[in-house]
Amino acid sequence: MADKFEEILNSLGFVNIGSLRYRIDLMVWWHHEHHIQIIVLPLGSKCLLKGFKDYYLKSISTEGESWAREIGPLQDFLESCLPEIRITFSSFRDITSKQAMLQIQRRFGQDQDLNITVEKIAALQRQLNAKTSQLHSNEQLMKLTIDSSDLMGTYIKQQSNTLKRDIAGLQENLSQKKEKLTLFENLQREYQNKGSAACYSFSFSSNLQAVDNPYDFKDAVSSIIKELQDMHRYQVSQKLNGGRLNIHIEEAKEPLTTWIEEWFGGSFAPRQMARVDKYFSTLQNAMSERTMITAKADIEINGSVKEDKKLLAAHVVSAMVRRMDKTDKTDSLLENIPARNMPINIGLSVSNGQPTKKPCILPFAQFNNFYTSGITGSGKSFTGRVVIEEVANYEGVSVLVIDPGNQFAGLLVPEDREEIIAKYPEFGLKKDSARGFAFNYYAPGFSFSQKLPTNLGELAVGKSVVCLKNLDDEERCEYFADIINAVFKVCSNEESATAKLLFVVEEAHRFTKKRVAEDAKTAGEQAEIALDRLIREGRKFGISVNVTSQSIKDFARDFSSIRKNTTTKIFMHNSDNEIDYAADFIGDGHKITRLKPGTGIFYNPTWGSIEAKVRPPFSKVWDFSEQETMKILGKKADSRKPLSEEAGYLLGAIENYYKQTGQAMNISQLSQITGITSKRTLQELIGELELAGNIQTSKIAGRGQPRVIKPFRPEVD
Repeated sequence: MADKFEEILNSLGFVNIGSLRYRIDLMVWWHHEHHIQIIVLPLGSKCLLKGFKDYYLKSISTEGESWAREIGPLQDFLESCLPEIRITFSSFRDITSKQAMLQIQRRFGQDQDLNITVEKIAALQRQLNAKTSQLHSNEQLMKLTIDSSDLMGTYIKQQSNTLKRDIAGLQENLSQKKEKLTLFENLQREYQNKGSAACYSFSFSSNLQAVDNPYDFKDAVSSIIKELQDMHRYQVSQKLNGGRLNIHIEEAKEPLTTWIEEWFGGSFAPRQMARVDKYFSTLQNAMSERTMITAKADIEINGSVKEDKKLLAAHVVSAMVRRMDKTDKTDSLLENIPARNMPINIGLSVSNGQPTKKPCILPFAQFNNFYTSGITGSGKSFTGRVVIEEVANYEGVSVLVIDPGNQFAGLLVPEDREEIIAKYPEFGLKKDSARGFAFNYYAPGFSFSQKLPTNLGELAVGKSVVCLKNLDDEERCEYFADIINAVFKVCSNEESATAKLLFVVEEAHRFTKKRVAEDAKTAGEQAEIALDRLIREGRKFGISVNVTSQSIKDFARDFSSIRKNTTTKIFMHNSDNEIDYAADFIGDGHKITRLKPGTGIFYNPTWGSIEAKVRPPFSKVWDFSEQETMKILGKKADSRKPLSEEAGYLLGAIENYYKQTGQAMNISQLSQITGITSKRTLQELIGELELAGNIQTSKIAGRGQPRVIKPFRPEVD
């Protein structure tokens, strides 16, 4: 029977890599293509089979560093999504010079020449010396030349000029190489002195199979392969590896690394292994792939921090311990939040589905980028407004809201609806707590709004709302991309460890190519690119982005920044579309279908999942009409105000077109006729004409609802 089993395994591509013969006869088989191990254990007339697949965590990948924020989510994921797991973690307090250079290669290798050596610099110096000597010889020869204008003199001059350019290039190259070599040598010493090494591995296994004949044995092996491949494809590949959780995982591609990690991980530190490197280089190289190098203290060069300290072992152990008792974890982390973490009052904590009297206070400084989802009526807008109101109380933090509708005009005025104000006492608030907030308000689609700053980067400072209502898809996306790029340019001048700008994107799906009209796809793509960079890179410059939409499925699969780079997730009541995504963070994704309106689950790797009933906002959440907005701003139409020369020219073009065709014209036609290519300028001039009562604009039916313009004709109406 054993021979038959071995024959079947060989035919399926497995090789025997080991056995254990003490009281039981256990064999281990490996499949080099699928990277699967199978353990075969004969017991009497029967045989037990079980398959395993191993992975390890990469600290640095082409997409950046992952472990710092994701140890908690990784362990949440492993527990909630995999039926059986084994986690192995090893940590060492010292590293070798070879490992220090490996870390430098991982962090800086894409942009830097890491092959600089003393020998290469010496070779460059020899080239420089030879060129300099040759130039000196030419200069001496020139002195001996009687007539420098002859053919020989001209040749020597040309050769000398070439040598001078070569020497200048070599000198600059040599200077750069020396500077880089010094930097890398200093970095290497810093990592050796302040670095530590760690390995984090996990594996999942198949169901246990029991067979008693060769036919069932072959079916069992095939079943194990399929089960592990499906788990790899649908759980690990799609939800890890830079997917939804932004965790970079690598398969163990040979059984060697699995056994090495388990043995050497508990027995030999890196410096001990270095002593026998020349005898066991194969083992050392295999271990290097799995080893993460982190800093026990800040790595500094010339007063600049090149890598912040990251206590990986403490993170791993802390995450494991906190999973044992989430209540204690939450209570301990969210009590007495220091002022530097910017505590904000969300509302009331919820326990067992019922609101308590305990305030839910969260540290905004730990939100980083965050994503808010919920269906219409779930309280998503109230939640976003409460976060903005709380953050607006911090003078050092700017707030910029991009609103494709016009709800955020209400930030400027207090809530005045009795049914909302009546809820204040439930949250310990006085009924006169309602108030407006001092925000600048811009709406390029409204004629009465103040004009956007000429330098859009000014929006990065202060508190502003930009309403993009009344714009077609292309205009809306172009404004959005321009604002983001200008704001990012201003903020990226200086890195910041603390939040300095909250950037709110309401109804974010309306700025994606997936959700705009066909003729606006290019503008939608540019908007996506701008938002993608803001989310990926803005955090280190103190930008916290809040992306709000109904579901993660509102976004195309290739627009992955929202999935990967939003640390905090806020789930309000939602439908089936969001269940699977929510499950990656809160375990039971169906919880979101049972949430009451105004109640949300706030997830963050640091504090886990917190359920809270959100307090009513102080300002008014309402979709304001143009007339209501004019009243808020204290504006009214004034047809007596003289038009600017540019506006008069535009009005003439509009009237002439309408006289000839009898039809309204769109923005593109107006741009073509007048030669004004800047849509921003056109919008401002259209606003001036509309405010003066010379024209009227409207949207026509169809995707994107393009805006059209015609002269104002009261008698026609």
